[in-house]
Amino acid sequence: MFLMLVVAMAVAMPTSYAQLSKKEMKTIEKNAKKEAKVLKKEGWKAAPGNPTIEMQLIESYKMQMQKDDYGYDKFIQGEAMTPGQIYDAALFQAENLAKLNLAGKMETRVIQIIDNKLANREISKDDATSLATSVGAGKNLVAQRLGQVIVPVKVYRDLPNGNVEVRVIAYYSQALAMRAAKEAMRGELEKEANDLAKELDKILGD
Repeated sequence: MFLMLVVAMAVAMPTSYAQLSKKEMKTIEKNAKKEAKVLKKEGWKAAPGNPTIEMQLIESYKMQMQKDDYGYDKFIQGEAMTPGQIYDAALFQAENLAKLNLAGKMETRVIQIIDNKLANREISKDDATSLATSVGAGKNLVAQRLGQVIVPVKVYRDLPNGNVEVRVIAYYSQALAMRAAKEAMRGELEKEANDLAKELDKILGD
């Protein structure tokens, strides 16, 4: 039972920081301390029960530096800032907006891939147009398909009108986000009875 628990915890961990050197960690800590100082001057605070702003930023910087087996960023980052009458409501809205921000970045990345395929004459102009249209129409679907995002940074500040403003920085696996984007695009293409739905994995990669 203990072994199963250890394995489960290892799978659940969002990332491993073993690959970060001491020099990288020192840089992260220095940058986090500097940014935290600026945020505090702007009135930002960590909610009760959450780590300090500096500690939150350290976790955020660590995730930014994670790479996959091919040397690409392991996580995609999304940010959002929203006001609300109470903290919990504003936090909920900010996290949803951060998901949309993540989906928008995936939309941009997919369109870049499509443009490269077109430039290399791997797909036709008509196919490129169909794919670009499907990814644009599926942005909200991509956000809905994203699983639980990792939100290391949750800060708030009081507004003059008595409300609060919440800012979050969220992360999600690049690989899983691409899968969500392809699934959303496939759904849009199938609505149009487009044969490209069957070729999507070949065009955007497995």
